[in-house]
Amino acid sequence: MRQIDKKLVRAWSEVLGNEKEIILLTEANNHYIIYAMSYENESFLTIGKSCGPEELKEKGSRFISYLYPVSTPEEAESLIAGLRKKYHDATHVCFAFRLGKGKEDYFRFSDDGEPGGTAGLPIYNEIKSKEFFNVLAAVIRYFGGSKLGTGGLVRAYAGAARKVIDTAETITSYIKKEVLLDFPYDLTGEMMQIVNRFSLEVVRREYTDKGVLMKLAVPLASLNMVAQAVADITNGKLQLQDA
Repeated sequence: MRQIDKKLVRAWSEVLGNEKEIILLTEANNHYIIYAMSYENESFLTIGKSCGPEELKEKGSRFISYLYPVSTPEEAESLIAGLRKKYHDATHVCFAFRLGKGKEDYFRFSDDGEPGGTAGLPIYNEIKSKEFFNVLAAVIRYFGGSKLGTGGLVRAYAGAARKVIDTAETITSYIKKEVLLDFPYDLTGEMMQIVNRFSLEVVRREYTDKGVLMKLAVPLASLNMVAQAVADITNGKLQLQDA
């Protein structure tokens, strides 16, 4: 098996289109083996656990802030409902959440009765400034008797959100792609060496009359190396398949 030159890689990239990237192109037994994937981020920043409450005071008003890891709108809405119940006597419960894996798939924010753009948007901007995904930030306000004005509200809500965000431990979450690896029993040792070498997650393992079918969760950052390892060890006879 030999590696294909860059001109051929470019040619196949044009065939597949700009939205695809060739990550491995090899030749074995006069057959081309192509691994292509969409352009995606390999990782994103998020938080591992909930933070708060943190408190900020401004002209008698209290701003209490929380930060949560979330993965769906429903999960975020459930947490917000819980805060509304806990702080049922608060003047406002404002929030923002941002979902996605390296790109923004969904977001929402709410001023909860404050003047438009003075609460939810500043909270959202604090999340975005940290490049966080899959997080919910909420700020509860108890009115203290003095109006803060539009600028004062923006600074207060942004400051309260920033205060809790700054306490969070940032983690890098690696995006994974699920693939299938189908191999005969006599290659079990070699395939498990690859699984262990790259610390791959075995999502499912099935035993058949012909061999083993494994579904693997492979970090995008390692996908090309895993594909190359499988091709090398089997002389191009086996390849990863989309799950």
